[in-house]
This record gives sequence, structure tokens and C-alpha cells, in this order.
Amino acid sequence: MSTGARFRFDQALAEVYGDLRLTPVLRRLLRHTHRLTGSMAASVSLIDAEHGRYLKAAEYGASCRLGHTFPLDEGATGRAFARRRPVVIPDYARLRSGHLSGADPARRGRVVAVPIWWRGDVIAVSVVFAVSPALDVDELEAFTQSTAAAIVESRRRGRSPGGSPTAPFTPREDEVLGLLRTGCTDREVAACLVISPKTVKKHVAAILRKTATGNRTAAVLTAMDNGWMGDFTHTRSSPGAI
Repeated sequence: MSTGARFRFDQALAEVYGDLRLTPVLRRLLRHTHRLTGSMAASVSLIDAEHGRYLKAAEYGASCRLGHTFPLDEGATGRAFARRRPVVIPDYARLRSGHLSGADPARRGRVVAVPIWWRGDVIAVSVVFAVSPALDVDELEAFTQSTAAAIVESRRRGRSPGGSPTAPFTPREDEVLGLLRTGCTDREVAACLVISPKTVKKHVAAILRKTATGNRTAAVLTAMDNGWMGDFTHTRSSPGAI
């Protein structure tokens, strides 16, 4: 698939880099990926190799369990991370560890997963669903990789002292929020922190109020955007890589 006059790399990248907060960066990456590929759906995951997991951080066109974490050996993201290069999956429905529901139309067809590199590290993976066989994977990789610096800078700003307001959470709310990021239920959070489910609900309600959000996924992503919770680390391709 040729971009031609329909897709301009320079204009797309200027928009991606126009607002260096994590969620806008990832959402714009996906929007322009859609324009480039004509795909039905896509998602971006952030890599946490130190803990052997990845976080679904943005999506469009499909419900791909946004805000949840998964082991690094799962799904199309896991394959791209393991192989350190773009991976083409001819039929996503045959992928045993995929996360789309069986009824989701994006589940049917070809999928391309593209790792995003920074200084020898895989920092994220973009997965594009239901793509045409005519798609130029090299072109998709070139655009996706061009957004790496925006992702790195958005995460750096979230971590930098003075770059974001002090986190508004109590120490216990911080603990609850961290467990919500892993997809824990109220009962699982309660068991982990040795508190009652009723107390967990109170902490969750406080977190939603302080993040001005209506659900847990939005609360997690808002907290990440503002640098209010621990950042995902990422992998090094070799022990001495920088």
C-alpha cells in the first residue's frame, strides 16, 4: 500500500510530537496508523521487561483490554517482543493467546505487530489488526519507529521532578492504583493488601474522584499521563546496551 498524497509522514509526525503527553502521543500514533494502513483496529502496549509484562496503553476500533497487563510471552505483542522485529500473523483467530473476544470482527484476518526501539531497547509494540495483504510492512515500521522519541520524551516528562504536580493519592491509594494497573479485582486487591473489599471500594472511589475519571482504566491512564505512578521499565537487547 502506497501512502501517496493521502498520507504525509511529515504532517503526521508533526501532529504526534505536538503534545508530548503519553496518552495523546499514543492515540495520535494509532490514528495515523489507521490512515496509513486502512486497518480496522490497533493497539499500543508499553513494555516492562524487568517484570516480564506489558501494559495495553492505547487502542482504537476494538476492545483489547485497555489498561490491563499481560505476560510478555502472550499475544501478538509477545511475539514481536521476542523476535525483535515486525511480525505478520496471517490469521489472528489462530493465535492462542490473543486478547480480542471471539465476536470481535477485528479478530478475523491478518495482523502486524511492530516493535518500537529506543537505544537498543524495545519500549513498546504497536499491533495493527485486519490489515490488507497489500500493506507495505516496511512503510508501517518506518512510521511507527519514527514516533519512538515522542514516547520516550512523554514518559521522561512524567517522571521528571517538578515536571508534574505532586501525586494526589495517599500511600494506600498508591498501592491500590498499582494493583488496578495489573487488572486486579476488588477482592484480589483486598487479599493482597489485607484489607476488606469495602475498604478497597472506598479507595477506588477516591482514586476516580482525584483523577476526574469514571472508570479504573481511565484512572490508571490519567495517573500515568501525569507521572503519578511508577513508570514501566523497558528491556535492553544486551547487558551493556545503552
